Amino acid sequence: MQAFQKNSEIFNLLSEGVSEGIIVVNTQQLIVATNSSAGRMFGYSKGELVGKPLDTLIPRRYHGHHGHHVEDFIDKSERRQMGRGRDLHGVRKNGEEFPVEVGLNPFKLYDETYVMALVIDITERKVKAKELSHWARIFDESLNEIYVFDAISKYFVNVNKEAQRNMGYNLEEFKTLKPLDIKPHMDSPQFQLLIEPLLNGSRDKVKFETDHQRKDGSIYPVEVHLQLSTFGE
Repeated sequence: MQAFQKNSEIFNLLSEGVSEGIIVVNTQQLIVATNSSAGRMFGYSKGELVGKPLDTLIPRRYHGHHGHHVEDFIDKSERRQMGRGRDLHGVRKNGEEFPVEVGLNPFKLYDETYVMALVIDITERKVKAKELSHWARIFDESLNEIYVFDAISKYFVNVNKEAQRNMGYNLEEFKTLKPLDIKPHMDSPQFQLLIEPLLNGSRDKVKFETDHQRKDGSIYPVEVHLQLSTFGE
C-alpha cells in the first residue's frame, strides 16, 4: 500500500476525470485507491474505502467465490472482463445492491502487484433491457400477424409467431421474402404508392385491404396497417 501511495498524486490526476469507477486493490485484496466516481457510485466519501477489503463492495453471498476468482486472476495476470455471461452486483454503503460491469487490469509498481477494476453502474441498461424484453414478448405473442420489413430493401427482418403459424413460413424463410411475395394481387408500383406517404413523413399510418397467400398457396383477405419505425439508420 505504501508503494502505491508514493504515486497517489499521479493516480488522482489521471483518474478523477474518468466517469467510470476505478478501484485499485493489492494482492491481499485490500483497496489502496479509488477515484471520486467510485466513491459516488458506492456511497463513500473521498478516501473512506482505502484500507478496506474488496469484499466491502460485494454482496455477502458472493464473498467466498469472489475471493478465489480474484486470486486466480492475479496469478494469471491477464486483462479480462469479470463475470462474462453472468450478472454481477455491487453493494453501496447503505446496503443497496446494484448491477455492475467490471473490467480487471493487472499491473506492477515497485515490484508490487495490483489490480485496477474499472466499474460501470449498469442499472439503467438493465432497466432498458427488461423493457425491451417485455415489448419483444408482446410482439411475439400477439394474436395479430405482425411483419417488419426493411423500408429500402423490402425484405422481411422479423415476423411474429402468429404470422409464421398462419402463413406456414418460418422466420428464416420469411427473411428471403418481401411483402409483395405474399400479396398475389398487388404489384410493385401499387405497393410503393402505399408506403410513400410513410417514407416522406406526410402520414403516420396507412391502412388498406388486400389478400395474403400462404406457403401452401391458399389465399385469405387481410386488413393491413402500416407504420414507419426507425432503428439506428
